[in-house]
Amino acid sequence: MRLAAVDTKALLELVWVAPLATLVVAVTFSLVIHGAARSSDSRRAGKAGAATAYGALTILAAAAFAAAVVFGVLIITSKD
Repeated sequence: MRLAAVDTKALLELVWVAPLATLVVAVTFSLVIHGAARSSDSRRAGKAGAATAYGALTILAAAAFAAAVVFGVLIITSKD
């Protein structure tokens, strides 16, 4: 009987990297939604400063989300 070779180092790396990546993507997208909703609410309430701050949060979180997705796609498609 032949046993399959398992790269335990890569497997252990996957165990901690996958949940971390999931958390980063979920949190950044949640911040996009939160910032957009609060910005809209603040603008309707006449709070221009808060609306601007939440708008900036939305833009930064969207950029971080996009970067995380692009980084993930690059990792998946890279040949090792």
